[in-house]
Amino acid sequence: MDTVSTILAVASPPGRALRGVIRVSGSDALTLFEPHLAMDQPLSMLRGLHPSRLHLERVELPAFILIAPAPRSYTGENCLELQATGNPVLLERIIDGLLDSARLRNLEARRAEPGEFTARAYLNGKMDLVQAEGVEATIAACSDAQLRAAGLLRDGSLGKFARQLAENLASALALVEAGIDFTDQEDVVAITPGDLQKRLSPLHDQIDAQLKRSVGMEHLEEIPWVVLQGRPNAGKSTLFNALLGHERAVVSKIAGTTRDVLAEPLTIDTAHGKAEVMLVDLAGAAEEESEINRKMQTAAGEALRRAELILYCVPCGENIPNIQGKEIVVQTKGDLQKRIKSYNLVVSAKSGAGLDELRTLITRRMADRAVSLEADLMALRPRHDAALRSARNNLREALELVSPEHNEYQLTSPELVASSMRVALDDLAALAGDITPDEVLGLVFASFCVGK
Repeated sequence: MDTVSTILAVASPPGRALRGVIRVSGSDALTLFEPHLAMDQPLSMLRGLHPSRLHLERVELPAFILIAPAPRSYTGENCLELQATGNPVLLERIIDGLLDSARLRNLEARRAEPGEFTARAYLNGKMDLVQAEGVEATIAACSDAQLRAAGLLRDGSLGKFARQLAENLASALALVEAGIDFTDQEDVVAITPGDLQKRLSPLHDQIDAQLKRSVGMEHLEEIPWVVLQGRPNAGKSTLFNALLGHERAVVSKIAGTTRDVLAEPLTIDTAHGKAEVMLVDLAGAAEEESEINRKMQTAAGEALRRAELILYCVPCGENIPNIQGKEIVVQTKGDLQKRIKSYNLVVSAKSGAGLDELRTLITRRMADRAVSLEADLMALRPRHDAALRSARNNLREALELVSPEHNEYQLTSPELVASSMRVALDDLAALAGDITPDEVLGLVFASFCVGK
């Protein structure tokens, strides 16, 4: 990876917006912008956010400049962010102009690769590899459970845990290896089996406990879907908003307002604490033949196939359809009917009647599948899980070899014990990112978007 060139990228999401952001990092970040900004002081003397005007060939516009000099920046390098009008064509033109300017002035500058800003933060010691993975997981999160799990990775908890274990294991391994050097001197004992067992057992147990409090990150991506189905204007979107507690879907008396699949995490209270399901609002089936309606119904069909629970919405007073195993009839618009005789659940999103019963029903049906929001639950990526399991298993092997029952005073197989301990130490070091093969780094940062 080229870590010498100054890198540039659009860091704001695709599309038009009031503001767009261009992010720059590298030793020449401030030098690159200096001649193109109307500032009262040199950029190297400034910190924080400042209003300015940007001047480039065919581009002149007001902007804000955020300056973070090395080493107190996200990447550990000189960083600058330009906040300008959020027109994607304009932002790309600014980057092209800056790169042209860099070539004319013999500055090494180029467009950033995916994840390169965070990769530089890792390489410059601003975060460990697990924290970097937490950044990517935060960007990709689509539910509160995923966001919370990403935060636990991003705050460095797992890396700190691995490093602390590695330090304790390394000190024990040093004593074992010292004993190997003096195997021919019976009166020299660097560490007894009993003492080594006292050092290794807590490490093994801590890893085992962490694994028991963890789930695979892929488990959080399998959040179960609860889908609202029904004809157009059956009250699905109104019910969708009422269950969520905020206006997520556009509601109108005009049938067919919902044109796409809307999904939003819904928190439920289970016997094991708070958990999440994905509540999904579908467009109603329309009779009109058009390309957009065909696409709408294709998306709706895919959502229904994925659904684990379907809430079939029928306005009160209308005929109840035949339902399948995973469907439940919910009679909507209960406030519009004076007399209701029904064996089905009747709700009124307007008055709130029946909503608590519906939430209870969803909880009862989905409690075993909902994704937990427990605060101490660590979500592990396959790399993390494999490293922890390997470290635990190798510590277990070492413990079986150092049992004081074999020899109370000396290790009977110190080389085998040291070998198992070294592998466990390598696993923990790789987990924290202290020793990581280049191919692992490539896989981690390749999944990022450009500008992060």
